[in-house]
This record gives sequence, structure tokens and C-alpha cells, in this order.
Amino acid sequence: MTKKLLVLAFLLLSWSASAQEESGDPEERASAFRAVSGPQVEQVPGGALLVGAYGVAWLAILGFFVHVGRLNARTATDLARLERAVGEKRES
Repeated sequence: MTKKLLVLAFLLLSWSASAQEESGDPEERASAFRAVSGPQVEQVPGGALLVGAYGVAWLAILGFFVHVGRLNARTATDLARLERAVGEKRES
């Protein structure tokens, strides 16, 4: 199994090295540039994404506090039950 992985890794590395060598002269690559006509405008609504990200973060924080509050309430209940059990054990 390891031999097959080594052979595969060697083949991938040799293939990527040969692909880099084929890129040729930088001047030749630059001649293939094609200008884009018209203005390029960002189409992603940044404000909505920002508000959404903050909303998700605040929901995660709120969920964490609710979870910790429930754990605290359960711990307080268990502690009260144990204190009663110890008190009853001492009395008997």
C-alpha cells in the first residue's frame, strides 16, 4: 500500500513539475492577455453578509449562555438533592 502511495506521489510531483516547465517565457504568456470590456463591479452584498455573520455569532453566544445556565440549574438541583440526602443520612 505504501509503495502505491509513493508511486502516486512521485507521479503527481513529476506531473506538476512538467506543467510548470511548459508555461514557457513570461513574454509569451503576457501576449495571451485579453482585455475585459466594461466595468467590473463587485456583485456580493457586503452589508448583508456582515449583518448575517454578526447575527450568527450572537446566536452562538446566546446559545452558549443558555446552555451554561441550564447546566448551572441542573447542578444546583443536584447539589440540593445531595445536601438533603446527606442531611437525612446524618439524622438516621
